[in-house]
Order: sequence, then C-alpha cells, then structure tokens
Amino acid sequence: MPIIHTYLSKQLALLKNNGFLAVSYALLAEALYLGFAGFLTLFTVETLLPTFITARFSLTKFFFILFLLSLVLGFLGRYIGVSFEWKINKKSPLVWCGLLWMLGIFAVSLYKFPFYLIPVIIAGFLLVGFLFWKILFDNESLNQRF
Repeated sequence: MPIIHTYLSKQLALLKNNGFLAVSYALLAEALYLGFAGFLTLFTVETLLPTFITARFSLTKFFFILFLLSLVLGFLGRYIGVSFEWKINKKSPLVWCGLLWMLGIFAVSLYKFPFYLIPVIIAGFLLVGFLFWKILFDNESLNQRF
C-alpha cells in the first residue's frame, strides 16, 4: 500500500507542476456551469410540462452527478491552491433573473395548494433561504463567531 500511495503522490505532484490540474480545474468549472444551467432549464421544462423530461431522463441522477463533480472541483481547487471569494452583487441582473425564475417556479408549483397555505410555504422557503444567506455570505456575523 505505501508503494501505491507514494506513486500516486508523485504523479499528482507531477500533474500539478505541469499545469494539467489547473487546466482540468478550469475545464471542470466551465462544464459544471453549463451543467447547472442545463439542469435549471430541464427543471423548468419539467415543472411546466410534468413527466416530459423524467420519462426520458432522470433529473435526480443528473443532479447527483453535478453534485459529485462539484465536490471533485472543490477538492481539486483546494489541492492546487485556487480559491474564489463569494461576492454577490445585489444589483446584478443575474440575481434578479434568478429571483424572477424562483418566483415563477413557486407560482406554477403552488397553484393547486389551498390558498391559506401558499403564504406559509413561501415564508418557509424564504426563511430557509435567509438562513443560508446568513451562513454563507454574511461576513460580519462570521467574523464575530470566529
């Protein structure tokens, strides 16, 4: 076993020095960006036309593959020393397009629920979203905790 570990460590160091891992990281990041954009498109079509996509293709498997590749990208970035700061500009058109998409998906998916439950469900999603926003992007509370 130590021979295999030593061999793999040398090969990874060689690939890192050659720049192959940096190029692989960049290509995987682009592939994931396109994959998540494709997933959002397929999810939207599936929401508007139920079973149109899932009769032919499993969105769960696709999302699981994207999730695993995201983990690989994170580990690869940590190994080669690449990191990006998460800076969300609230005035970005992409943020507003995402919010509009989210509200559209909510409107389409909640129209058969009883009228009095719709605000409760939306408030629950917004509170969970606010919690994740505070955990991931709020630097001031992060600095106070650590």
